[in-house]
Amino acid sequence: MKNLKKNSANNFQSDFKAKKSLGQNFLHAPQVISAMVHAGEISKESTVLEIGPGKGVLTEKLLLTEANIIAIEKDDRAISFLKEKFDKEIKNGKLKLIHGDILEFDEIELEKYIIIANIPYYITGEFMRKFLETENQPERIVVTLQKEVAKRIVDKKESILSISVKAYGNPRYLMTVPKKFFRPMPNVDSAVLIIDNISKKFFTDSKIDEKSFFEILKAGFAHKRKVLIRNLEEKIPKKTLEMIWGREGISKNIRAENVTLEMWKRIVGESFLS
Repeated sequence: MKNLKKNSANNFQSDFKAKKSLGQNFLHAPQVISAMVHAGEISKESTVLEIGPGKGVLTEKLLLTEANIIAIEKDDRAISFLKEKFDKEIKNGKLKLIHGDILEFDEIELEKYIIIANIPYYITGEFMRKFLETENQPERIVVTLQKEVAKRIVDKKESILSISVKAYGNPRYLMTVPKKFFRPMPNVDSAVLIIDNISKKFFTDSKIDEKSFFEILKAGFAHKRKVLIRNLEEKIPKKTLEMIWGREGISKNIRAENVTLEMWKRIVGESFLS
């Protein structure tokens, strides 16, 4: 019976090909997986949310931490395999396997959870918004992203994405993951990104409304060829902007990509006070 179960799992693994429609690229790099688990700073009391476990390679490593693992898998082909592979862990309650879409998952009832995952590239933006903007934020996020996207998030040359992430936490570039470590091999290299100290303190401490902040932020990046003060005239009166620029000593030639998170806080905060 044990051999039959093993053969069934092996056959499934050999036949289980990535679905392009789901953005699947399976990670096959033990050293990267170990680094991701280590970066999660997981304890036995932790709850870890894994997204798209696929063949369960990362799941295996996560289970060794003895934490409580919740794995959400959208691909119905993988569900029966994962149920068979992790039958014991599911029965003893160390692994909860959910068949569903992470973007539709309700994280509200989770307590002090950590996200560790190899996410599909195409959901990066929605994934970040969902778990950074939620009222029930994770303590830490460790994910693989496209290398250029991860670099853009930690870069000093800012973007809407980088400022959005930095408003909620501290992003760190952990390591580059060459494309050869994935099956099928994608067209670009990836990277492991860590986001620590996730909270809404940036907004609560400065008493800035999240929605208003992002509306002004998007306006600032709306036209790349324009300087920031001209872009913001669509949202903030010109006289108010000139007053803020003068008070804060901001160059009138500055562009959105050169404005730090701290400067954005002052600009948006001053615009509400004026």
